[in-house]
Amino acid sequence: MSLQLDWTPNTSHTGFYVAENKGYYEKAGIDLNILPYSESEGSTIVGSGNADCGIVTQESVVLAVATGSNVLAVMPIFQHQVEELIVNKDSKFKTPKDLSGGTYGGFGAPYEVPMVDQMIEYDGGKGEITNVILNTGAYEAVYHGQVDTSLAFRNWEVIQAEEEGIELRAFRPQDYGVPDSYTKVLVCNPDWLEANPELAKSFVEATAKGFEFAVKEPEASAKILIEENPGTFPSEQLVYSSAKVSAHEYVDDQGRFGCNSESRWKEVANWLAKQNVLTDEGGNSASTAPPLDTLFTTAYEPQACGEGA
Repeated sequence: MSLQLDWTPNTSHTGFYVAENKGYYEKAGIDLNILPYSESEGSTIVGSGNADCGIVTQESVVLAVATGSNVLAVMPIFQHQVEELIVNKDSKFKTPKDLSGGTYGGFGAPYEVPMVDQMIEYDGGKGEITNVILNTGAYEAVYHGQVDTSLAFRNWEVIQAEEEGIELRAFRPQDYGVPDSYTKVLVCNPDWLEANPELAKSFVEATAKGFEFAVKEPEASAKILIEENPGTFPSEQLVYSSAKVSAHEYVDDQGRFGCNSESRWKEVANWLAKQNVLTDEGGNSASTAPPLDTLFTTAYEPQACGEGA
């Protein structure tokens, strides 16, 4: 079976590499082909059948299903939103409201500007942020004052900036009126799931075991991630630091990895619909979110989740 990565290897992927390294997949009879990052969106690759499963954001699942893409989320990787709105610590931006009318270095996702605007408005500002799509160049643009703000992962870019002596101030979206979301989720092609139910369950269970190891042993799991991807990380210390932060984000309040919450999916889907960023198969604006059972399933969740939330 195949797994499409959403980016170059990082701590969003640790459990997959741990499961491979520790023999969890081999023991379960799984021959996993990890496909490198592609510029095509993961939901598109999985939906078209060019990969069995992949890693995407929760928001992109809703966007993709609304347009008719053939994907289904089976397991969250992070239980919370780990992206933060960043500004330079020595800037005039002390809270989100100060960013009213400012510039945002974006990545092209349609929900980014509504998210930032809502944070600003929730904090008492007017929103009206100007979007400049810079992709990964957005971080450097913030550091050098070329844009006012951007979204960065607190378990990666925020740590990396600290390592480089760059002082930032960061705001979590879920603290400013934006629904908390699963930053990364595992999606699979529903046709593949239907044809391979036992393989899918075994894959999820072995992967969960890999992430559970990463929760308990962040340093050892970081070492495995580095060893499995030689030459990938210019700073190995960044991987170790990220692993420690990520360990707390992989699990829910009950210490479980990979469990879906129906209320979480409903909140995120309805929020996206309210922001008018969903489109249907014809490219027309969609005013309502797709049905929940077309977005995610609890049928393949790790055993620790029970019947799901």
